[in-house]
Amino acid sequence: MFVKFKNKNYLIASLVGFFSKNREKKSGAVLVIVLLLLAFFSVLVADFLYQVRINSYLTFNEQEQVRAKALAKAGINAGQGILLHSAPFTRSYRGNFQNQFVNLFQCKCYTSSTLGGIFGGEEQKKTGTQEAPDSLCGEWSFSLQYPVEEDTLYIQITDEQAKINVNALVSYSGSGEEKGAKENPALRPIVDALIKFRAKETGMELTDKEVEAILSYLIDWLDFGSVEGALDRDLNEYYQDGDRLYANKNGPMDTVSELKMIPGINDQLYNALKDYFTVYPLDQASKGKSFSPKVNIHLANLGVVYALVKGASAQGERSALTEEEAMNYAVQIMKSGMDEKGFLRERDIPAELKQYLNQANFILDPTSPIPRTYRIISTAITGSGINYTIEAVVQAKPGSGSLKFLYWREG
Repeated sequence: MFVKFKNKNYLIASLVGFFSKNREKKSGAVLVIVLLLLAFFSVLVADFLYQVRINSYLTFNEQEQVRAKALAKAGINAGQGILLHSAPFTRSYRGNFQNQFVNLFQCKCYTSSTLGGIFGGEEQKKTGTQEAPDSLCGEWSFSLQYPVEEDTLYIQITDEQAKINVNALVSYSGSGEEKGAKENPALRPIVDALIKFRAKETGMELTDKEVEAILSYLIDWLDFGSVEGALDRDLNEYYQDGDRLYANKNGPMDTVSELKMIPGINDQLYNALKDYFTVYPLDQASKGKSFSPKVNIHLANLGVVYALVKGASAQGERSALTEEEAMNYAVQIMKSGMDEKGFLRERDIPAELKQYLNQANFILDPTSPIPRTYRIISTAITGSGINYTIEAVVQAKPGSGSLKFLYWREG
């Protein structure tokens, strides 16, 4: 059926209007879709660029870590070379102190400008014109800062035997309960003096009873029980730290960080003690069964020297030195180990102390041809600020031409 329009122009105009309206609607919808697609792809592109930037950063950071790690390892190798090419067992190069190329050990913080202040008289200290002794000073070490293009390498070598060997509190003479561990009573007052000294110096208040308890727990941890004097019977079989329950070790410490497992040693006390103790080396005379209590007093810091003096004075029936008397002796010993230019020389131990320290086998002869133990700390810092540190403990045996690694930590 056909509809007849009287006016053809009207028909055409109506059709054009109809399609124009639909076209406008479709154009609006398309515009909205296009805008949504643009927004969607913008988000995708932004996320893609973000991921590219993050991946680029991670890749760069990983490359920097790899470079820093390789540089830190190079520092450990350099430390080995320095120790192997030094002459630590003869007096021709000042024994353990330097070699023909470099002054191997330098004082950690004493300098020619502070020597007078550190070892000045009491009147000078009272007037404030010079500084008083600082027990954090006095430890001799080899320190090297070496630029490698835009990176920097720091190497430090210290004598591990310039510290007090906490494992030597107990000796291991055999096997079985009756032939097992024995306490070294001569070392106990030295460790006691060091704990009290560091606690006082760092502002901690520890009573004599608390220190005595720490020492008992420490010896118990190292495999010596004091219950009715029987060997190898624990004061406690288990310890509790919050919700954590852990067993008594009954053996020598593998690292100084085990001090944190001892009841009574909190984080503050541990941080005060950790650089003053070592767990190396074994005593050669015991054929590797016990640990050596010998200390290289020529490289030890003031706190260790003080503890040795104070502890040695408490041996046997003799009356112990007061804290002030022990400190005066310690400063005297430290002062004798430096010449007027601030260079290292062997320290003089007063005769009245030397006989007791030697009788208890606490003084290590730095020229003695026995294996020596050193700690090498190598830190690499890249130009972008990424740092990596490797810490190793090595044993140098005279005539071997190589070093034995006892400890390795990196990160």
